[in-house]
Amino acid sequence: MQNKSIRIAFFFIAILLGFLYFQSQGIEGGQDSWQHFLISKYAIKYPNLLLDQWNKPVFTWFTVFICQKGMEALVAFNIICVLASGLLIALALKKNNISNAWLAIPFLCFCPILLGNTISCLTEPLNTFLLSLVFYLWFCKHLKSAVALASLLPFVRTEGFVICGALFFIILYEKQYKLLFWLLIGSIIMNFAGFVVTGKPFWIITENPYLKFEQEGQFDPGSGELLYYVKQARALFGIPLLVLLLTLHILFLYKIYKKKAIQDLPHTRMVMLVFWFYFAAHTLIYYFGILGSHGLVRVMAVTAPCIAILAVYGFNYIVELLPIFKYKNIVLPLVIVLATLHVGYKENHYAKPYHPNEASVKVDKSLTNFELATEWLKRENLLNRTIIHQLPAFNVLMNKDPYDPHSSYYIWSINKPDDWAEKGVIVVWDGFYSTREGNMPLEWLMKNPNYKLIHSIDGFEKSKDYPTIYDIRIFEKINK
Repeated sequence: MQNKSIRIAFFFIAILLGFLYFQSQGIEGGQDSWQHFLISKYAIKYPNLLLDQWNKPVFTWFTVFICQKGMEALVAFNIICVLASGLLIALALKKNNISNAWLAIPFLCFCPILLGNTISCLTEPLNTFLLSLVFYLWFCKHLKSAVALASLLPFVRTEGFVICGALFFIILYEKQYKLLFWLLIGSIIMNFAGFVVTGKPFWIITENPYLKFEQEGQFDPGSGELLYYVKQARALFGIPLLVLLLTLHILFLYKIYKKKAIQDLPHTRMVMLVFWFYFAAHTLIYYFGILGSHGLVRVMAVTAPCIAILAVYGFNYIVELLPIFKYKNIVLPLVIVLATLHVGYKENHYAKPYHPNEASVKVDKSLTNFELATEWLKRENLLNRTIIHQLPAFNVLMNKDPYDPHSSYYIWSINKPDDWAEKGVIVVWDGFYSTREGNMPLEWLMKNPNYKLIHSIDGFEKSKDYPTIYDIRIFEKINK
């Protein structure tokens, strides 16, 4: 019966995610998605990118060939990762004879924060899949394989070190000391590879972009209040899953208080520790304003496997407490699934499948004028020139190679005291990315006699706080 329920749930959620894919016109994740795609795409041409620590090596290795087929292929890959994650967690629970294991599929795939980052080129879906595989191997008692795989998670997302930290304490608690070596194996192998390629003996540390920014003090990501992520919990996980999580935590604390064995909840301690290590780490990073946090909420998508497991446990406990009534074991699971699906759509403002003409993920408004700029450059036969700008998506629109300085490079590379840009290059300045990330004020270009303004595209929206946000100005360098 469990196998049949899992198959039905898997195909049903696959259909819903398929609708979401075809109903989406844009992608989630902002410019990070476009940049991840570009790095993976050009890693074949520039092998040094295979060890890029911003893109994350393991993510690059998984996606380098996929990205040769375009962004749509990478988005489809992420959907598969999310769907496979739900299946792995359901199978892991089934292996441990947990009732209603099939619920893990909708719980994981429609956890609002993960659903909202599935149509993307981000690293979170792959991290979710690999963490789900770690849990599956652990639940199936393949401990060595689980820990060895977990040791590679820091090279999918940096927070993998936090997950490894949680496993470190679980290994000590269960006195599985031989597993400690396997917890280090990923870092040992990756650092050795980095050393061979770059010649830097502490490659993991010295080439980590977040540590670099922190040490150089060149970037201030800002900070937030200590309860920032707690206050975001409803949007992150949705009310139905939060209720189940709270129920499970109350049960767990009660059994600890009563000193009762938690035999009916296998591996709860491990899953909880991974979740809370991860949640607490991001809370503190944003509170202290370190390591480029920005207070991004999408980072919590990685916790979806933990949420799914704990929510299934919580649901089963609630079902046991409720009085018996006819079709109890059919009605209650269907109710919680429908509620989870509804909240997943609602929190992300996605169109339901029965509204096929509505877009779920809409095109980023900031691209509107960049598309006009691309069309203008094409009409003026300027696309063959070196294009300097600050928007990763622009390279995709223009089919430019961001790692070939004769094709395109970012505006922050223009050295203001000693401007080395060649005569004839085209500079596309925009009112948001060029100033915020490229540190290039419009005044510098306007007053510089070496640059000539050749085209202007005014913003389609003029906010009081940021009136130039969608403005674009195109310059040509007329003097060397």
